Amino acid sequence: MSPKFSNLTICYEAIQRVYRNAVLDLFRDKLKAAFPEDFEEKIRASFKKEWEQISASANERRQTGEISNKLIDDCDILGVNHFYNIFDAYYSFFFDESGVHPTQAKANRQTLLNWVKAIKNMRDPLSHPSALDFSFEDSFATLDPARRILLRLRLDDAANTVKALMDDLSGLSIAIESVAEPLEDRLPAKETIIVDFVGRETELVALQKWFEDTATRRWALAGEGGKGKSAIAYRFATKIKFSAPAPYQIVLWISAKRRRFDDGDVIEIDSPDFGNLESALSHVLRAYGWVETLDRPLAERRAKVLELFDTFPALLIVDDADSLEGQSEDAVEFFTFDVPQTKTKVLLTSRRVLFGMGNTTTHVSGLQGQEALDFISSRCRLTEMDINVIRPHIPEMLRITEGSPLYLEDLLRLCSVMPIATAIGNWRDRAGDGARQYALGRELEMLTPRAKEVLVAACIPSKPVSHVEIEAMTGLSTDEIAGSLKELQKIFLVPKPALYEGEERYNVNINTKLLVRKGLGDQDSFRRIQEAFRNLTKGSGSGHDPVVSAAIRRAAVLVRAQEQAKAEAYLKNAISMRPNQPDLLAFLGWVYKAWVPRRITEAREQFLRAVQLKCSNADMYRHWFEMESEQKEWAKAAEAAEQGIKLAGETSLLLFNAGYAHGRLGRELLQGLHSEKAKEELLKSRRWLRMALRVSASGKDRPSSELFRALVLSAESLNRRDELVDYFKWWLKFYPGDIDARTEWARLAPKFGLEH
Repeated sequence: MSPKFSNLTICYEAIQRVYRNAVLDLFRDKLKAAFPEDFEEKIRASFKKEWEQISASANERRQTGEISNKLIDDCDILGVNHFYNIFDAYYSFFFDESGVHPTQAKANRQTLLNWVKAIKNMRDPLSHPSALDFSFEDSFATLDPARRILLRLRLDDAANTVKALMDDLSGLSIAIESVAEPLEDRLPAKETIIVDFVGRETELVALQKWFEDTATRRWALAGEGGKGKSAIAYRFATKIKFSAPAPYQIVLWISAKRRRFDDGDVIEIDSPDFGNLESALSHVLRAYGWVETLDRPLAERRAKVLELFDTFPALLIVDDADSLEGQSEDAVEFFTFDVPQTKTKVLLTSRRVLFGMGNTTTHVSGLQGQEALDFISSRCRLTEMDINVIRPHIPEMLRITEGSPLYLEDLLRLCSVMPIATAIGNWRDRAGDGARQYALGRELEMLTPRAKEVLVAACIPSKPVSHVEIEAMTGLSTDEIAGSLKELQKIFLVPKPALYEGEERYNVNINTKLLVRKGLGDQDSFRRIQEAFRNLTKGSGSGHDPVVSAAIRRAAVLVRAQEQAKAEAYLKNAISMRPNQPDLLAFLGWVYKAWVPRRITEAREQFLRAVQLKCSNADMYRHWFEMESEQKEWAKAAEAAEQGIKLAGETSLLLFNAGYAHGRLGRELLQGLHSEKAKEELLKSRRWLRMALRVSASGKDRPSSELFRALVLSAESLNRRDELVDYFKWWLKFYPGDIDARTEWARLAPKFGLEH
């Protein structure tokens, strides 16, 4: 019987009504219990500057009268796209993990945030649907995290409702054979292995037959590099995950690749995941969550892993297993002989047939016939090329690439930037990796300079890189980076973002990273971005760098002698030797601040760039705050102080500056009759000033008279009489003869009905 509703309707009902309402009720109950007097303020604090826009969007239709229902409280404003902030800020209020191993507790928290982010990513398609229905896979991937979150929160009724709605999903794909609860998995992000899987039915059928054969517990996919072994293994692993055949509990992926990146350098290692039996056992124990066993002797860990494989059977994929042959035979033997003695099935990929597995190996060759045509057609669609123009050249393309999906994809990209016949000729003349390097070189010639910088930034780190990190490494704006990523994604040099540790990141294939490093590694832009990445991850280190410290000292002398132009030139020369060094950039901003007349825009640019590179020099934030304050730019002054608190620490001066700026902004808004926004700014001011008082009182220096005056003005603006009196008492205790204290008392005593 076909379902009554479309998948889109089912997802909307499950996410927007069941999941959202159940979680919001829990937020309200938990936060009210923890913060009975200011629970709404706690909610708003999770969003910082975003809250004003969130609130305005929620109230817009109510203010025009188009929607008549009233909001209960600030919880009602939240959508599922806002849940991540609440869970991130108040995780411990919803989950009691006392007694849980810290490593496991961290993993539990990250897993939940990943589920929340997955639902957040589907929020826009749900709220603003296209004419097409959701596929089964997208629908399942949306609802399953919601059900799991509800179960973690012990909201069983809501979880059961979502499960019932999942049972009504339609459009079951050929790769998913049941609506059984999918297996747990520890698979890498899809984008790092495959883009758009096509064909390979023969190999997938062979793997399915092996998997159904209870007598054979190991199998291998063997073939030359670039023929698609890992892609086939990943496709099969995904199929098993969703079909969830008994008695299997989990799908694991462990890689034995030899090369990785470390701070932009290619490092030859045994593997990112493991390089010997000891690291392999640790990887599996973490995947299962048995972290308390990690410190045990090797024999105990080995026994525990085999016990886990027997008790909780897995499909285990060991990628590039032949990388270990000749150096880590203990790991090879463990996966090929020991693990298959348990209830776990092992699938290995290798460039050659592994010893003793000649009869249990599927050879993976290049694409042929209809599958090759389908693959080329899919890549033409993705790159917006005309398949009819390519079609006459397909036989020759298959011949010179030997049907390798990796080489075909690179050759097609080359065809997109030059005449097809020329591209094929150039590929034929170079062959193999040389042709790939040439293809990349031609692609780079067609890229805009900004796109090249973004590509380099995405290829330097060893781990997936975030949008913010790309921004910090390149100094480009958010819009410039977004446009460049779109340009790079169109030709598959950078994949679409995927979730890593609760954040969207870009994970470039390691082969592409190697090609980019080889093609651009000798250019100044590569060196500059690499230096920015090192500073970003390791700190400025100016105290140990004679070039940096000498440049700063000399520039300071020149500025005091009113030689700002010479100081600028000297610092720029140092920056050419130490690109993207945050302390140098911060000091250059100070030079522009000291210029006569001040070069405010340029100073601000340098300060913001230093922030991107995590400058921890408190003096920079003081100078930045002073510059913005003199311009009466109170919002920017507050930003300067708050960035300093975040990166340089909670010093009493920075805390005072933040409170002072928010207070001035709040009082200006009051004069403009923006009462709600003014109150928000004044509350921020009060919070920072109270923190400044606490830090000052606990340190060697006594609180300043200016701090007490700011606290008194804050209490006046918020109409808090008792606080006002307390601050006056403190003020006069520390500064009994302060004329400002007595003047303010004389002004405010009649207003608040105070006695002497």
